[in-house]
Parts: sequence; structure tokens; C-alpha cells
Amino acid sequence: MELELAKGVEAFIQPTRKFKTILIEYKFRSMYDPEQATARTLVKNMLVTNSKKYPTQKEMDQQMSWLYGASLSSNSQRFGKQHVITFRLKIVNDKYIGGDDRLLEEAFRFLEEVIFHPNVENARFHEATFNREKHNLRNEFESIEENKSGYAFWKLNQILFKGTDQEYLGIGDHTFLENLTPDHLYQTYREMIQNDTVDIYISGDVEQDRVHAILKHVPLEERTPLSDEVFVQRENTTEVTSEDEEHDVNQGKLLFGFSSPAYYLDQTYFTAMVFNGLFGGFPHSKLFQNVREKESLAYSASSYIDYIRGTMVIQTGIEFEKRNRVEEIVMEQLKDMQNGSFSDELIVQTKEMLLNQYKQTEDNQTSSLSKVYSDRLLAGREVSDDKWMESILAVTKEDVRKFAEQMELQAIFFLKGMEENHA
Repeated sequence: MELELAKGVEAFIQPTRKFKTILIEYKFRSMYDPEQATARTLVKNMLVTNSKKYPTQKEMDQQMSWLYGASLSSNSQRFGKQHVITFRLKIVNDKYIGGDDRLLEEAFRFLEEVIFHPNVENARFHEATFNREKHNLRNEFESIEENKSGYAFWKLNQILFKGTDQEYLGIGDHTFLENLTPDHLYQTYREMIQNDTVDIYISGDVEQDRVHAILKHVPLEERTPLSDEVFVQRENTTEVTSEDEEHDVNQGKLLFGFSSPAYYLDQTYFTAMVFNGLFGGFPHSKLFQNVREKESLAYSASSYIDYIRGTMVIQTGIEFEKRNRVEEIVMEQLKDMQNGSFSDELIVQTKEMLLNQYKQTEDNQTSSLSKVYSDRLLAGREVSDDKWMESILAVTKEDVRKFAEQMELQAIFFLKGMEENHA
């Protein structure tokens, strides 16, 4: 059920009896800008820490305990050209607790307190909270470099999207953090509340009339809806860009960035999923079996396709001196895919694993609702479970082979040890 609460503010109810919980999400969406994304990430961290009515974390936790152990979380992520801040509250369905048939209403009131009544005085966020959360976000940025796999992935991303906003993280960048102040951050918050396109999602065994009655009182006024411009089309290069970096590490991280023709729910999407499962997505894949198991060239080897930005990334963890051989054998595996050198049995196995993976997603309330949001935002339509599974089963070996032919290597990044580590 879809409801327009105001221009640019919509609600969607996913009725389901699979779960004994109700999931409520408020999603604030704007165009992606790395500086704004940094501020917006800090805003969402501030809001779930305390509020005007609950000025300490302890008081917030006590209120959630009173709501029968409700859980509150937030998320900051980039959807291609757009940026989405999510506030999520999960509660037990009051049908199962007995004696309290107003829990849903109380949950919405609590979430609205969190979002619309922040801990602010004189148009400034509470300074002690601001300083603490700014410090925490700084630590989060610093931790990215400490996680060498994540750091290597980020560096490859910078090469692939050099000179564009896409080279930054979804949560922004540390370089934009230092200039933020409590009053500047409050202005960012006000812009988000007043101007963002807002989507409210509810999943669970709920009566639509009851939810509709609650949503009538949501304090959001009309605004100009955001455009449907989400997907990123990067310009392919004819020459491969290769970069190395030395760090104090014991294991090398060798990553490959490819251009991919597949976008979310387009005509090649399901073929791309089968290709990726065969190539590097599962333990029976070519990369895992041949680079890691058979040749013992890597501690890890896998592939990932970004269906919003048209790229594929291969990640390997290797011994430093094996770099050249790993490059050779990775490209050999892709060549095999392009030549159709994979069995029908492996295709069947890959499809079975994709279907099982999908069913597991549908059995998780948060993941299931995220799929609905992605369908609606990225494709403008929902795909039923039956249609999704039929589309996977319909992929042929020739579809996969032709898809593999369209993958073009664009960049390589190698994170290696200091010279003394591997002399």
C-alpha cells in the first residue's frame, strides 16, 4: 500500500505475517555531495544518541526498554548519484504481547521525537554531544585505513572514479569533517528535514487504516521531489590505470576494477548475477577454485558487481611476490568465461545458490524491506519473488558467455608491504 502524505513525502506499507516484529524506516534522500554527506552522516549519528526529551543515551535506552526492547539504528549510504539517511526502529508487534494495544503509536511517537526534536539550543546542536560524535566519526574515517582490505577497495574506487564525487565514500570524507560546527550542523539538519524527499516504510502484520491514521500526523510539509537520476555512467578508458602503495602489511591486496554493462533490474541484471556467482561470487567459482585452491596463489579471491555504478571489482589477498602470476591467472579465468569454458553443472549449482541466498534475504525483515526500497527507487517497480526466481532460472550459458565478453579491465591497485618486509 502506497500513500502520499505530502508532495515529496510518501509512505509504503509492506504487509507480511512472516515476522512477529514491525519495522519502521524513515528515509531522507538528496543528491549526493561528499561534503554534505559528511555532515549528514554526523547528523544521523547525533539524532540516535539523544534528543530534546531524552537528553542522554541512558534515557534513550530506557525509553526503548519501555517499548518492549525496541531497537533503534541509523544508516548513511550512497545510492549512485543520491544519498540516503535512514532511521530504523524495530518493535515487537503488540498483537503478541497482550494488554498493550498502543505500542505501534508509541513507537511512532518515539521515532518522531528522535528525528524531529533533536537536542538543540539556540539553533545549535548540544555541544558536548556534537564534540563526542564528531570525534567518533573521525575515528571511523581513520579505521578505514587500518582495515587494509577496505582501504584497498577505497583506493581502487578512487582510481575508477577519479575527478568525480563518486571517488568519495558514501559517508563522506574526513577532509570535510574539521570545518563542521554545532550551528553549521543544525543548518544541515534543517535542510534535510525541510527539503529532502522522504520515504516512510513499514513492514509487518499491521492494519493499513491504523498506520494511515498515525501517518496523518507526521510533521513533514510538501517539498520538491528529487529527480529519478540515480545510476552512474562512468566513461570507459582504453588504457588500464595501475597504482601501487607500500604499507606495513604482511599480505598484499591486489584489486582489479572492470567496467560492467549491468544495472539494477535491467536486461542484463540476472545474467550478471549468474556470471558473478560463476566467476567469483561463491566457493565453487573460477576465482576461488583456480586462484585460491588449485594454484594456491591467493589467501582470498572474490568478485563483486556494483549494479548502480556499472563496475565489477575483483579482490585478492596474496603473497607479494606472486602479484604477476595472480594477474595472469585472473585474466585467464575471465577469458575462460568469455570462451564458455564452464560446465552446465556449475551453472545449475550457481542458480541454486542464488535462489537460496534470495530466500534467506526474504526471511530477514530488514533485508526484505531493503529490497522493496531498492526495487522502487532504482527500477520504479517491484519484482515479485516468483518473477525474480524465474528470471534467474531463465539465464542460459550463452547469455553468461556474451556478458563476460563485455567486461573491460579499467584499473588495478596493489597494496604491498614495505621493501624490508619482502626483500
